[in-house]
Amino acid sequence: MSAKLLFATGGTGGHIFPALAIAAAAKAQGFSVSFIGQRKGMEAKLVPEAGFDFHGVSAGKWDRERPNPLEGVRAGAGMLEALWTVARYQPDLVLGFGGFASFPGVAAARLFGKPYMLHESNALPGKVTRWFAGGARHVALAQQATRKHLPTDAKTSVVGFPVREKRLGKAAARAALGLPAEGLLTYVTGGSQGSQRLNEMVPQAFLQLGQSVEGSTVLHSTGPKWLKQVQAATKELTNYYTEGFVDAILAWSAADLAITRGGYGTLSEAAYHGVPCIVVPLPSAAEDHQLHNARAFAKAGAGWVLEDARLSELGSVWLSALARDTLASAALAALALSPEGASAQFLSLLQTVLDGSA
Repeated sequence: MSAKLLFATGGTGGHIFPALAIAAAAKAQGFSVSFIGQRKGMEAKLVPEAGFDFHGVSAGKWDRERPNPLEGVRAGAGMLEALWTVARYQPDLVLGFGGFASFPGVAAARLFGKPYMLHESNALPGKVTRWFAGGARHVALAQQATRKHLPTDAKTSVVGFPVREKRLGKAAARAALGLPAEGLLTYVTGGSQGSQRLNEMVPQAFLQLGQSVEGSTVLHSTGPKWLKQVQAATKELTNYYTEGFVDAILAWSAADLAITRGGYGTLSEAAYHGVPCIVVPLPSAAEDHQLHNARAFAKAGAGWVLEDARLSELGSVWLSALARDTLASAALAALALSPEGASAQFLSLLQTVLDGSA
């Protein structure tokens, strides 16, 4: 009988997409896969769409600046629901991917004495990873820099950031998205939740481009919260397409260039698809980790860093990036950073955990 895996994840795409990538690889190898996450989170939609069973529970997110006691109540309710799920499913291994939505599943595993392992993508690990790393069978890291922030007794390995390793031809991806087949396409994304700052500034910068790049097209993933606002701001713009949320494989496969925040997951997906990026790091990111991500990407020749305070310069940077020779060179540099094979490395590590040798 195949081993039963329970993936605990949710909240944002940075936590969900690597879990889905590994889950697909695990399913292909014959593992039994199920997910636990926030009942009303985006994972409740994305996981079933990917063909996996989903167990929704309550999850409380503690905001240190504006603490809300009701979040503690939700977290407590989620723990009881997670304990019931783990008792009923009886997984051989629980896999936590960080973020508040993974807390109930990982905590339930620990309380039941079930083995669990973790994956952490950020250089500065989140609370759930820091809290549970000491008791994990293993912690898989996307970056070596994460190690210094974990307990000294935590077992760690660097496996990279798993992405869904599927590419489409540019023409097929654009047809699926209803986009023009010709011309250069810029994909704009502030992550799964969107970025208000990019949503405001990118349409203005596109106006500055004018007719400088003939046939230039934008696909802007605004985040569901901001869709109507961006639609209103861009209704007079030709070749400017807005969506609240876009399938990442389609978007990256269709794109020639991207304008993004500096999340490690976003840049890993861009690298896998060979798409150069103009990276606008989130200024409030912990320990400025997005700026460090962006600088490393740019240093490799795969993109450009434009700090938030300089966003008024986006139009000119964008125009320079769209030069064909510049774009082609940066695309090759991005591909050289591809995280291809990270899912396979994670599964290899997972198997050693199940065998008791890690």
